[in-house]
Amino acid sequence: MKAGVVVVGGGVMGASIAWHAARFADPLSGPVVLLERTRLAAGSSGRSGAILRQFYSDRVVAAMARDSLRVYAGLGRATGRSIGFQRTGVVTIAPPGRPEEAALVERNVTMMSSIGIDVRRVDAAGIRRLVQGAVVAEGSTGAFEPDAGAVDPVRTVEVLAILARELGAVTRVGVEARALVVEEGRVRGVDTSAGRLHAERVVVAAGPWTRRFLRPAGLELPLRVVRPEQLFLAAPAARGATDAAAEEEDPAAGIDPRLGGEDPSLAPAAHPVLLDLEQGIYARCEGHVSREGLPVPRTRIGRMDHAQDAEVEDPDEAEPGVSPAYRRWARERLARRLPDYRARPEVGAFTGLYTLSPDEQALIGPAPGIAGLWIVAGFSGHGFKLAPSVGEGVAQMLRGEPVSAFDGAFFSPARFAEGGRSGEGAGPAPRRGFGL
Repeated sequence: MKAGVVVVGGGVMGASIAWHAARFADPLSGPVVLLERTRLAAGSSGRSGAILRQFYSDRVVAAMARDSLRVYAGLGRATGRSIGFQRTGVVTIAPPGRPEEAALVERNVTMMSSIGIDVRRVDAAGIRRLVQGAVVAEGSTGAFEPDAGAVDPVRTVEVLAILARELGAVTRVGVEARALVVEEGRVRGVDTSAGRLHAERVVVAAGPWTRRFLRPAGLELPLRVVRPEQLFLAAPAARGATDAAAEEEDPAAGIDPRLGGEDPSLAPAAHPVLLDLEQGIYARCEGHVSREGLPVPRTRIGRMDHAQDAEVEDPDEAEPGVSPAYRRWARERLARRLPDYRARPEVGAFTGLYTLSPDEQALIGPAPGIAGLWIVAGFSGHGFKLAPSVGEGVAQMLRGEPVSAFDGAFFSPARFAEGGRSGEGAGPAPRRGFGL
């Protein structure tokens, strides 16, 4: 079979790239072909918190998150297909006594506002109004993104793949990409479990498997994989907005989590998504999970710093268990902020897989030394929220057009071989895991 473009990896990046690239492909003579060896969203994407926040320090990344949020928020209305979008708002909390984190919030709010993101600086009283029942010390500061929220990660990937197929793309689920076919420094196709697929353009968006897949072709990428643990507690009932939130001058005005979903089957969120710099956790109320047709409201708790996550040599052999120590730690950290969670029952736990780059920014662009090959990997735990922008930009690259969806030089895979990037964002990112 001959393809116009082959995309390796059926996660959110691969599905988004296939969707965008299929808009300009000939489905008969040169279709876009998406390869996934098991099932869509089987890797990092399916276990993502799928939080759509825009709180970043790098202008490039914040702008991509802004643009991607707009796509996610409007996808249901535009296509008639629900991705479980909930506009819960996102609150980032910095404690008193840590001037560097208060300064981070101030810088990010200023930058985000300058590029058209609706973000509001809030004090301790404002955080308490936004997150009812929260224990917030005087002198705390925060950033509130009223338009932000989250989606159902698996359903989102499935819908993106459906949209790609409607445009003529081919999704080959259950077909494994085994090796690149490279001749005289140029890609000629991909050897798969179903035979050779001929193509002059190949995009590898295989998440934790990217480095292993590309190594036989002579590419040694500076990527490593970790397995973050995540705990789920039964979510408390949604409380809705307070009287104070209706006041025009209140930063919380306009957010009622009971009205945050596009789909009435979603369980309402008990509170906005929390990015808690003091406790070192993020917490998201998930309303898309169901059992026997009924919603099972749960709150996901994850660690914001990847430094304590175990490194994984082989993603296929990653230990799936969550330790008792992490279970205790996560519950205690969230309960310090929201005491109501201290006695909430556990409703699950699992590990994910994150692919980290040295500067915690992704590798997006042409592979050094192999014509016709593009790499999309190393999102360091914050890729889901950027996928629509990534898909648009990679599609522009594939067509040989100037990239307007993001700064191609910022994410160039060649930047490490060249001794690092220049310009905004130079140097290693903070070890926050969330790319703060």
